[in-house]
Amino acid sequence: MAGAEPQRLAKRLAAQLPCSRSDAERYIAGGWVRVDGVVVESPMARVGEVQVVTLDAKAQLEDLASVTLVWHKPAGVALPDITLQGDSSLPDALAAQWFLPSHRFKGDRSGMRPLKVHLHKLLAAAPLAPLASGLMVWTQNPGVARKISDAGAAIEHEWHVTVADDPGLDDSARRDAVLKSLQQALFFEGWAVPSARASWQSERRLRLAIKHTRPGQVAHLCDRAGVSPAAVHRLRLGRIGLGGLAPGQWRYLMPYERF
Repeated sequence: MAGAEPQRLAKRLAAQLPCSRSDAERYIAGGWVRVDGVVVESPMARVGEVQVVTLDAKAQLEDLASVTLVWHKPAGVALPDITLQGDSSLPDALAAQWFLPSHRFKGDRSGMRPLKVHLHKLLAAAPLAPLASGLMVWTQNPGVARKISDAGAAIEHEWHVTVADDPGLDDSARRDAVLKSLQQALFFEGWAVPSARASWQSERRLRLAIKHTRPGQVAHLCDRAGVSPAAVHRLRLGRIGLGGLAPGQWRYLMPYERF
């Protein structure tokens, strides 16, 4: 006689505890349920009647609030063209590759337990170009995404730009002219954008601080100033900085942190 058909994990757990189906789904999504000793975070997962389903003794019915992740984007990593997918969020499969628990910053003090649900429907706030590196923010909260991208919020972006070798930059007058050009008012892609604050950090490295940097603006400023960016790196968005994150590492935004 054939065994019973596998059933959804949420249905099995609800009957086993017993509890409501919605509570069972929250336990599972919260990472509190094991099937044959392995944590399963999908309420839709199928389990057979002989498989052992257990609830962690420390399980809590938590509200799975939206999360925001701070990420050090490596240079050369291209963001997906999410507009082609009919969705504005990062595909779950790609999020799972980028935000592995092993890539989590060891200095993360949030106390958050990494869950699969945290990698669902992440929105890119102030995305970076493929060749650029540095601070990026991914969030499940549309309000956070709007705040960072809203021109009216005027959040300051801090950049380091390494310029290509140019013998002309050995001349102090030319270096001063570059700074003057970078700090001039700019009308970019139909928008009047705030002026940049610029300084030389070394012989070939510029520091730029610009409120609400538009995509492509840094490259445009450098082109107008007659220098070629060999590397573009964002260190800070508002009051949130990289803070020791190595390329590819990520952490949860702390509750008290504000942009």
